[in-house]
Amino acid sequence: MVKTINNIGKLFYKDYYKKLEYDYVFGSGKADLGDINTRIKSSALVEIKNLACENVFSATILYPGLVTGTGLVHDSKNIEGGYNLGLHFDYTWGMPVIYGSSVKGVLRQYFEEFFLEEKDCRKGDVKPLCKAIFEGEGRSIYERDIFFDAVITGEYDGRILEDDSITPHKDEPLKDPVPITMLKIAPGCKIEFRFRLHDSEINENTYTAEFKEKLFKKILGAVGVGAKTNVGYGQLRFD
Repeated sequence: MVKTINNIGKLFYKDYYKKLEYDYVFGSGKADLGDINTRIKSSALVEIKNLACENVFSATILYPGLVTGTGLVHDSKNIEGGYNLGLHFDYTWGMPVIYGSSVKGVLRQYFEEFFLEEKDCRKGDVKPLCKAIFEGEGRSIYERDIFFDAVITGEYDGRILEDDSITPHKDEPLKDPVPITMLKIAPGCKIEFRFRLHDSEINENTYTAEFKEKLFKKILGAVGVGAKTNVGYGQLRFD
């Protein structure tokens, strides 16, 4: 049986509250969310093509999965069975993605540390190279490195998304946990990181696009990507 192709982002942000009764406005919403939750989690993967990227590598998402966009508003805390945290979706296709700006931010944060661990890399090159890569300093718009959205390219066991929850405590750490339900990208899914990189000349030294790609892969493999990496989410195994 072929799965129905849905725009998951539209289901999650636009259609989710359509059947709510008006008392939701006053803090006690009622709706049967079982059907739309099932539709969201059972939606088929739509692979997002990108003909502009030239540097690509893939990874498998490890347990417990990957979360992204948790800071986005998806306020269903008063609705039984509703998801309380947001998720990033591609605007056009509605597929879960990690925005290129998020990938860029992780790489920028750890670039200097990992660069200085590389053999034959000069300490005096690291800051101007960072500015060239992440700020485009001294480069025309045609020569700047581009960070595209990372996209899901493979399901695991027929799914892309799964339920999960976190349980923060209001006052005391061992009493009265308040479960917060969320969606996550399922462990076992394939994710593809996409870039368009150029060689950089720094202090008469050349750092090639291939060198950057290799270093980016090393960083992401070590620190992960997305939200809540400090508790194990967003860890990757590279193919």
